[in-house]
Amino acid sequence: MALDPHQAGPPTHRSSSAPQFFAPRPSHVPPATLSDADLLVAIASLRRKLGGARRSLFLAHCTGALLTLAVVGAGFAVLWAGPAPFFGHFLGSGHVTTTYDAAAWWLVLLLLAILGGAFGDQALRGKLRIVQGWRNRVHDLERRLAEAEEERLSRSAV
Repeated sequence: MALDPHQAGPPTHRSSSAPQFFAPRPSHVPPATLSDADLLVAIASLRRKLGGARRSLFLAHCTGALLTLAVVGAGFAVLWAGPAPFFGHFLGSGHVTTTYDAAAWWLVLLLLAILGGAFGDQALRGKLRIVQGWRNRVHDLERRLAEAEEERLSRSAV
């Protein structure tokens, strides 16, 4: 009993009692055996999925923008603070900033910039990967919905 690899069916091995699942057809075209009512249900489902994917894509874009602003804002906050409050908190309130202290501050600032830049870069790259995944999902759902709509229109024209 040979099964089409693109169709879900009973297990092919007698030792397995769970059904096997196969990847969908590459074209995602609704099969000709699908009834008109089932096709309308599939179209409605694709529209819901597309709406959810678009909202998730928008949310991923907004989160990435807020993360970028947070990383850049944190960098500017460290620059704005300057060496006087930094050493005042750690060395006492009456401490006068010397050239050595200012050089140490810039070294600390450089280390913070390196670590913050590495963190920000990795975080933003992760967000961009998430955005790209949602963008691909939206494009796939748009294509599948267009093909399902074409199938529905071709059936109604006949």
